[in-house]
Amino acid sequence: MEEIIYKVLWIDDQPEIVQGYQLLAGLRNIQLIHFENWKDAQPTLEREFGELTAIILDANCKLDASQQAPSERFLGNVLSSLMKMFGDRHREIPWYILSAGTMTNFDTITNVLISEDRRSREADWGETVYYKDKIASQKEQNALFENIIRTGNSQSNNIVLYRHRSAFEYMGQDALISDEARKIMLKALAVLYYPEENLNYEFAGNPIRKVVEYMFKAAYKYGLLTDAFLDDKGFIILWHSMEYLCGMESKKIPYRFGKRGVKPDYSDNESVLPSTCYNTFKGLLNYVNVDSHTLGEEDDSPYKIDAESKDLFFAYVIFLCHVITCFGKYVERHPSIEENKAKLTPTADKKLAKEPQVTKTAVEFIKNETAASFIGKEFTAINAGSFLTLGGCKVSKDLGVKMLQRARIDEVIANTADDSKKYPFIVTKVSLL
Repeated sequence: MEEIIYKVLWIDDQPEIVQGYQLLAGLRNIQLIHFENWKDAQPTLEREFGELTAIILDANCKLDASQQAPSERFLGNVLSSLMKMFGDRHREIPWYILSAGTMTNFDTITNVLISEDRRSREADWGETVYYKDKIASQKEQNALFENIIRTGNSQSNNIVLYRHRSAFEYMGQDALISDEARKIMLKALAVLYYPEENLNYEFAGNPIRKVVEYMFKAAYKYGLLTDAFLDDKGFIILWHSMEYLCGMESKKIPYRFGKRGVKPDYSDNESVLPSTCYNTFKGLLNYVNVDSHTLGEEDDSPYKIDAESKDLFFAYVIFLCHVITCFGKYVERHPSIEENKAKLTPTADKKLAKEPQVTKTAVEFIKNETAASFIGKEFTAINAGSFLTLGGCKVSKDLGVKMLQRARIDEVIANTADDSKKYPFIVTKVSLL
């Protein structure tokens, strides 16, 4: 799996030691992320936990930068924190000790701290302890790195990254699309392929919508979306942006991308994304209830994938891999911001061009509605994260309404909860259709 980058967190207060391995590590696609003390390493460990292949620890190192000398408590404190983190996240990262072995009672301390569980993993992970004087040889360096690569090739996160490498190459730090999008996609795909390792199906906010937002931010940055697709608050309007990038003409925004084709199915329209993505993308935005969110409105309320909707959820996650790949390849071929902006082509409808360039969200739509105005109306139940909505109204969980099910509203009451500004009414009685 040559395309994989094996990320290894290395904590050692002697940077010259780590530098000695950089060349060999680079030749093996191993990225060494070095820190000289535990405190400085912790934020990166938290942030990169899902992508780390291994952790290398010095036995006698500093707990924080303020210490003048290494602490013999370092290894015990760090291993205790790691074991707790592994348990909380239901994932273990292979770890190794690389030390000079000169601290007092080194053998005794390591024998006590290395658990039976870690010893039982040596058949898979390789030996736990390596000595700096021995590993200076090419043979010993190879042994450590070969163990890291072998375990990395079987780790679920690396397998996911390899399977969808064409999409992940466009996400990450200093990449086209935000590193946050990369983390969301990695977690979602890991849940799909390895549910036994990812017991918590809950996300902070709707993960699919967030990835779409990050991609559209990148499109705006590269001139593939312009101010014509911003609402009155300066947020990107997701639905019309999708239409534009797929080469379609919107009923609300008087512009299209580039030249219009001659085929009735729009397959020869000039576009950023293939026109074949259009109908599936529409379904995706309906699924994530895009009418209640324009880009910029943050919603990190818990989002849990239930058993009934998980297949549809994962289908859209896989579809997003395809969309991200197509988007990334287009930007590679068309990096000029000015040329991309020049693709903004007015449509022939002059009347439409005079209309305000603001899309009314579902929340704005129901602000002027009364409770009685919803009675008798039929809607499709939309997933809003931890609950469903009908016509922009929250649905009581005890009504038995399922996602994408049609229902007629028979009774609503005012919402007095904290989210009443976003959802003024709650549906308390329906007729399922």
